Amino acid sequence: MSLTLRCYAYRSGRRWEAICVDLDIATFGDSLDEVKRSLATGIELHLEGVEELPAEEQRRFLTRRSPWHVRAKLAFTTWLSRLPRNTRRSLQFTLRSRVPLHP
Repeated sequence: MSLTLRCYAYRSGRRWEAICVDLDIATFGDSLDEVKRSLATGIELHLEGVEELPAEEQRRFLTRRSPWHVRAKLAFTTWLSRLPRNTRRSLQFTLRSRVPLHP
């Protein structure tokens, strides 16, 4: 099974932050590429750990979303960054990953 995960990356001072809002996993780094790679690794490790759980517990760890206010702030910031003459940089991207959900 494959799943598309909503992720955001943005500058915070001199560093970059990235978060997967569908699994509530975040990372920090010095470049956009670094945080995207780090986030992808974190997601893969999370999914590997979930795969080892009993089937009845897997769903809880695969639907662990970020709090609503975090998702709302990121969605608003992304919308705002698309307005003309806005210098704030925010980027929304998606990751596709295998989901180890057992029937």
